[in-house]
Amino acid sequence: MNHSLEDDKIPEDCPLVQVMTMEEYRNSQERVSQELIFERNLHHIHYCKADWLDQAIFGTFLIPRKEALLGDKSGFCFYLDRKRLLFIDDTGFAQSLMDSIAEEKSSEKTSLVHLLFQFMEYMIRDDVLFLQKYEEKLTTMEEELLDKGLDNVNRAILQCRKELLRLNSYYEQLADMSETLVENHNGFLDEKDCYLFSLFGDRASRLYSNTQALKEYTMQIREMYQSQIDIRQNRIMSFLTIVTTVFMPLTLITGWYGMNFDKMPELHWKYGYPLIAFLSLFIILLEIWYFIRKRWLK
Repeated sequence: MNHSLEDDKIPEDCPLVQVMTMEEYRNSQERVSQELIFERNLHHIHYCKADWLDQAIFGTFLIPRKEALLGDKSGFCFYLDRKRLLFIDDTGFAQSLMDSIAEEKSSEKTSLVHLLFQFMEYMIRDDVLFLQKYEEKLTTMEEELLDKGLDNVNRAILQCRKELLRLNSYYEQLADMSETLVENHNGFLDEKDCYLFSLFGDRASRLYSNTQALKEYTMQIREMYQSQIDIRQNRIMSFLTIVTTVFMPLTLITGWYGMNFDKMPELHWKYGYPLIAFLSLFIILLEIWYFIRKRWLK
């Protein structure tokens, strides 16, 4: 889709804004400076970056989808010179974002550079709220772990860490990208433009720090889960130790009288069996009383 001076969706001093698919770009007569470099980037979108050409900027965006952070990303290219801002995007992301910007247009005049800044701002506009909701999700997981002792928590934490790692990398790339723009190697940007991209870089850096904090939070939840497992295992081992200790005297008695020597008078005494049974029961009760007194049994 093209927006020109006559199109009321774009403020008046924007010469031309274009959003095309790859096929539309190839079939059109539109070309950019240093076409070979630009074409190479069209086919190799691996991360968010910006590069300088002679009086132009080109770059790529690779944006995680918030509804499925570990799914496919939205990848597209952009090109900016004095006359136009061009997006080449097969995912529809750039077009939807430009439509959102157009719907919230103001009467203030703007430039193509400022429009690119707005576009990047819209990319992360709701990310603070998204990270807050993600933190609430982790808090709920922590509370349920303490209350219910969730199963498969390790798998859920691993999923969260993968998602946060992807967001972490994304925000770091945006911060690096803004730093490249602020450096302004070819003098394409003016001082105000550099200041705007510096502000964007600061915001991306804060989002990066937030995701780092959430990653550490997932580690704390994992450690809590591991401590719960350790406590459970310790209780089981304590119970088994107590059971073994309780029946150890009985094992000794059984082994002693199991030798069946002829000179054991208790074997032939008519009260021998009741006596041993009473003695065994007495020992068990005595040990249980002792363990309860020492608070080894609760």
